[in-house]
Amino acid sequence: MLRVLFVGENWFGSCARACCYALRRLDCDVRDFDAQTFFPQLRMKSSRAALRLAAPRLITEYNQQPLEIAKHFQPDLLLAFKGTHVLPVTLKELRRRGLALYNYYPDRMFLARGTSVEQAISEYDCVFDTKRYWDGDAAQRYSVRNRVFVAHGYDPDIHHPVELEERDRQQYGCDVSLIATHVPLKEEVIAGVIRQRPNLDLRIWGNQWSEYCRSVAIKKFVTGPAVHGRSYVKAVLASRINLALMGVTPDARDETSTRTYEIPACGGFMLHPRTREVQELFAEGREIACFGSVEELAEKIDYYLAHPEKREAIARAGHLRCVPAYSYDRRMAEILDYHSERCGRTGENALAQTMRAS
Repeated sequence: MLRVLFVGENWFGSCARACCYALRRLDCDVRDFDAQTFFPQLRMKSSRAALRLAAPRLITEYNQQPLEIAKHFQPDLLLAFKGTHVLPVTLKELRRRGLALYNYYPDRMFLARGTSVEQAISEYDCVFDTKRYWDGDAAQRYSVRNRVFVAHGYDPDIHHPVELEERDRQQYGCDVSLIATHVPLKEEVIAGVIRQRPNLDLRIWGNQWSEYCRSVAIKKFVTGPAVHGRSYVKAVLASRINLALMGVTPDARDETSTRTYEIPACGGFMLHPRTREVQELFAEGREIACFGSVEELAEKIDYYLAHPEKREAIARAGHLRCVPAYSYDRRMAEILDYHSERCGRTGENALAQTMRAS
């Protein structure tokens, strides 16, 4: 049985937790180490200021823990989900002890600037990247030993259809929803839609909309902060149309995101930017609906609100395409297969076992 030291946040609904539990379902002996046990999620400015002062000591203590765990657990590999706060010196010591070192990186690499990730990324034996390509100067700025594309996925423990109660429909029900953290790029798209459809029944859940959204017209649609876990699923299912807006900046326009997989897995109808990557995953017009401009997005919203039978048929087909093919179990199996090949092991690989079981 493969022993895995897993580093990542373990709150219910996090992608890191989904990966950790997927490894256990793949018959790995997993010891997980959660950064949030060291770094509390504080909201008051005075508390955050105090935490910044204590951060160097916390990071030092944090990096001692994987070494202590590895001493007693004796894992075969370390898999860091993003690897926030993991220092190069820690990885070098784990390599000296014989561990294979992997990082499953879910964000744009330019977001690592000024962080421990930037310092440590070159120490991993392989970075499993959810992006096919790096933006801007990232390829020149960062040197990695090996880099393999492994897409996002969905969590089978969470992202599946559920029965909605009447209070769920009252709380989450709407014609169109967006569940996403605010960035100006997404605000621009929503503003364009609202200009064309000012009476749209729209709800937005996500962090930083109240703080950073500049449009007064949009703010009235902001319903609350990010929804996670079962609340996320209910919001998806109670929405007639789920928007899967992409991108961080105009120069970093993602082709897929976690929403690409989670919305169909829940059984929701998804309107997704038309990208090459998403069209490799789903059949447009049969399993998902796509748009290429704000004008087309507004037209598609009108069309699918007026044709519920087509909307429901596409949601069903998208769910069947997504489940179980795009689960985090499959993604973790890809990583285990890479490790097996790197170590020169033979026999049926983890992905083949997973496919056979499903």
